[in-house]
Amino acid sequence: MEKPKTPNIQEIMADYNKAVKFFHETPAEAWEALGQKTALSVFAETAKNIPAYQEFLKLQKFRPVEIKSIEDLSKIPIVDKYNYIQVYGFNEVNTVKAGQNLYSISLSSGTIDEPTIWPRYYQYEEFLPLAFDLFMRLYWQIDKKSTLLVNAYALGPWMGGFSVHSAIRPLTQKYKLTLATPGADVDSIIYTVVKLSKYYDQTIIFSYATFARTILDRLEDAGINIRKLNLRMFLAGEGHTVEWRQYINKLATGDPENLTAIIDGYGVTDTGLSGQGSPLTNLIRDLANKDEGLREDLFGKTDSVPSLFQYNTGVYYIEEYNGEVVVTTKSTTPLVRYNVHDRGGVIKFREMEEILNKHNYDYKKLLRKKGLSEDIVWQQPLVYCFGRGDDTVIVGGANVYPEQIAPVLFSGNIKDVHSFKLAADFDKEQHQIFYILLELKGGVTYSEREIMRKKKKYHALIVRHLLNVSLDYKGVYRDDMKSADPVIEIFENGTGPFEEDSRRTKPRLVLPQK
Repeated sequence: MEKPKTPNIQEIMADYNKAVKFFHETPAEAWEALGQKTALSVFAETAKNIPAYQEFLKLQKFRPVEIKSIEDLSKIPIVDKYNYIQVYGFNEVNTVKAGQNLYSISLSSGTIDEPTIWPRYYQYEEFLPLAFDLFMRLYWQIDKKSTLLVNAYALGPWMGGFSVHSAIRPLTQKYKLTLATPGADVDSIIYTVVKLSKYYDQTIIFSYATFARTILDRLEDAGINIRKLNLRMFLAGEGHTVEWRQYINKLATGDPENLTAIIDGYGVTDTGLSGQGSPLTNLIRDLANKDEGLREDLFGKTDSVPSLFQYNTGVYYIEEYNGEVVVTTKSTTPLVRYNVHDRGGVIKFREMEEILNKHNYDYKKLLRKKGLSEDIVWQQPLVYCFGRGDDTVIVGGANVYPEQIAPVLFSGNIKDVHSFKLAADFDKEQHQIFYILLELKGGVTYSEREIMRKKKKYHALIVRHLLNVSLDYKGVYRDDMKSADPVIEIFENGTGPFEEDSRRTKPRLVLPQK
């Protein structure tokens, strides 16, 4: 009996109606089987064709012939940027070679350390327009609405800006879609939207969450009624909290729990667009934010809701390893069990359904209440991320993460704070000092007396929140209040430690210890 052929997903995606039908009707079990096939295929090809990987396996005393089934995959040694990419030469880890057939390059953002050079595949640039076309028609009806799309990712060597430009450009020939590419030049963005948005049915912004907030602040300062823009956003490159999304949703649509206005992408320079949010993942995050039991069953014991995406198993096989996300993919650079060092894990689609049912949530009914059709539900597995494993401050043994602070500052009650950073240092007697640095919105200034009052206000709000959400922090605060009690520092927009953010593709949320 012949084995069923692996579907050509790129070919299917070229036909919108065929793609919607295929993605909706393909059962979870088929997606899982496809992912296993992807993983075994990528391993076999990489072990055969990539010299650096051959050398890596040899040093690990691992023989590729040991892999006979998906159950054997867990035996394969983990690779990451440090033990693999940075150890071997550029041409040794890639199938495309500098000086030969290299199309283009990207740099990782260097949020944690120095940027890494990654090759771009021309084939990847062909796939991305199909992916964007599909979700923007499905959620934002770009085939029916005239659209001003602003690419507000940083331009230059970074993956986001270049890839979005390449992916959107062919779509401008299919639809009433105008692509503006100001990059992260906020003045040009505001000028473009102010001058042109009135001619379009909707405005779409592709950006990072933090920078998107800056754009909206500046649009309001320019006297633009955000609601009238019919604003939609695609955000990738950094996470954001449920509270942040609900705040922006309310500002842009009036409905904090709008499920389609903001769509997230799991964008990693190392592995490409590894996952994508959807109305379903937005719904699950909203539910988990309100229901502690559901949150724990989905994501483990946690006081915050992680970013949540679904992923195409024809391209990616994703695992959880020691609480971090591990990706196998042929995209960009062949990577087998590559640890991106994002804290998170994987949930099978059927497991997600069972957990929601256990807590009496009918996701299909809830989506219908939002006026959404059932064909937007795809049974692909889910991957969740809390953020970088090293994106944390350790306070007396308790981990404090940016996502624990964000709900206080971006709840909608605070109007003058634009962003924040965490830091730790030691005084001359080596007592730890825990800093929370706040950046005011552009144009906001306070007298010294007002700054002191604001510091007291935000200190009280943040400490109360941390004590409520983190048992570890609560214990440290009780036992060693001096080291756990945060020092609040307030800076005008773009000054002090926030000055460098204008030169970075993504802000550094946790400053390195001095």
